[in-house]
Amino acid sequence: MFFHAFNASASGVDPDTTLQDAYSQIPRIHNATGIPTDALKKIVDDNVEWTLFVTGDPYVNVLRLNLILTQEYPSVYSSFT
Repeated sequence: MFFHAFNASASGVDPDTTLQDAYSQIPRIHNATGIPTDALKKIVDDNVEWTLFVTGDPYVNVLRLNLILTQEYPSVYSSFT
């Protein structure tokens, strides 16, 4: 998969990562796939969630981001499988 969760939870099954961690992965994903950085940033921005409505900490679900990427860029994804 493209985006990875940087977990603080010991279980290792948390599908979420901070917004900043998601942004920090965009250059790596762009370099590996050629997907434009502005397209990757838009996908992240369109999927921000908040821990407490809009006043909490922003985060994104990396599973959702990866599913979107595989749907919007199937030829890129197929080269990694």
